[in-house]
Amino acid sequence: MAEHDLNEKPDAKTIDLYRGHLKELWSVAHDKWTTIYDAYYFRTYAIWDKKKDQAERPDWLRPARPTSIVDNAVDHQLSSDPKVHRSPASDGQESKDKADRLEVAMKAVLDEAALLERTNTYKMLGKHLIHYGYAVCEVGLDSKVMTKRSEAPEREREETDSEFRAREQRYSRYRRTAMPFRIRAPHPADVLLDPMEKRPSIAIKHTQRYSIDLLNLTRVRKSRGREVDLWAMGDNPWELILTDEYWTEHWHALMAPNGKLLFIEPNDWLFVPFSHGFSGFGMEPTDMQERDPTYLAVGILDPVVSDIRAQAQVISARHNVMMDSSFNKILARGMGADEVRDQLDQGDIIEVADEGALRRMEIPQYPRWMFQGEEWYARDIEEATYSRALSGIREEGVSTVGQQAILSTAAGRKFVGVARQHEQLVSIAASQILQLVDTLDLDLTVRGHRLNAAMIEYDYSIQIKFDVVDPVLALQERQTGMAEVKLGLKSDETYRSADARIEDES
Repeated sequence: MAEHDLNEKPDAKTIDLYRGHLKELWSVAHDKWTTIYDAYYFRTYAIWDKKKDQAERPDWLRPARPTSIVDNAVDHQLSSDPKVHRSPASDGQESKDKADRLEVAMKAVLDEAALLERTNTYKMLGKHLIHYGYAVCEVGLDSKVMTKRSEAPEREREETDSEFRAREQRYSRYRRTAMPFRIRAPHPADVLLDPMEKRPSIAIKHTQRYSIDLLNLTRVRKSRGREVDLWAMGDNPWELILTDEYWTEHWHALMAPNGKLLFIEPNDWLFVPFSHGFSGFGMEPTDMQERDPTYLAVGILDPVVSDIRAQAQVISARHNVMMDSSFNKILARGMGADEVRDQLDQGDIIEVADEGALRRMEIPQYPRWMFQGEEWYARDIEEATYSRALSGIREEGVSTVGQQAILSTAAGRKFVGVARQHEQLVSIAASQILQLVDTLDLDLTVRGHRLNAAMIEYDYSIQIKFDVVDPVLALQERQTGMAEVKLGLKSDETYRSADARIEDES
């Protein structure tokens, strides 16, 4: 693709060009997510190869193993409760106090942002990293909140003094406490980013929006005096319209189908509000000739899809054998099948000519080894994905808490890289929120904690962590820490921050 200056104002042709390039770049990865990862997670994959086989062999029994692997890995290894750390922007007690207050305020912002989304944003980011091997984090401003904050009440003609003062008070409270920030975890296939950049210079959100939302977006901008092509909403306000939202550090645009540009505006935020990261399960091959994120966007199920399918075949076959054994057919000698069926319909007693006239069909005695293959598949799947030790299931022969802790710690190392990416994505989002507070000169009170530009001191660095705390290990660490404090090997403050896990003791 020819190089283009991202500082220049885009047009429909430019947006189409970038969208086409990025969509082609991600096409193989997106196809793999749909046909393999989603098929196994939602258990819609075919157990048998051919339609004839599917007709003769029941295809409905699909074990929950692939779904439980992803869900258990996320639930047990990726926390959804953020912890905030902010280093002072400069020397001095005043800067340290500001950093302490900012930590508490940002924790409130992150919690409130998660509360305002339909799913737990931080848990969904972890799920995308585990399942698709790739996740996208988006920061946004709620235009409705920002509009209400900017519309100061004006006195109406027949309004009394008390009524107007009440409206002014409501507006003042809303302006001070309404939280406009949003942190979202969009589906990774809906946002097209350059896979070679951790903090991308260009982003295109290729997704569907309701017609009424497009009308509101364009109407708000028109009310602010911006150049906008007002969206013409049809009879159905809930009609889904495929749009391309274009972002660079300098420009923001929204394009509807057929190249219809609804608006092009300078990006006042001065950053692209998306970050992304790979889980670390994949690796680029040596002979890769061109950019292809497929090798990096590798989910946890990728190496075991064949094992999962083979195990499902074994389970399905065993189930069929059990059903045949339980409801095996009746063989009738010298009697018609209709006669036997009619007698069974009338009761349990059947009149036969002699004792050997009826008997059950003999079921083959299958060798035991035929059904032991499932155990081998289970071990192979577990070794490549998620260990039972992390689910709290004690391994055979393990009798002490220490032994179980060792096994859990060793198994959990597989998810260290995923956890770090998870933290980095939310850290970037928190940093962008600080930049918005500073750029837009916001003064907010979120859950009783104040956040304004003066606290930031032009420093947007902040660290978000999602610690998975094992209660047993935490208790041992605190007991060891108290002993070290008594011996003078550790200070009280170090104990409270490192062992008691008090981030901000002030």
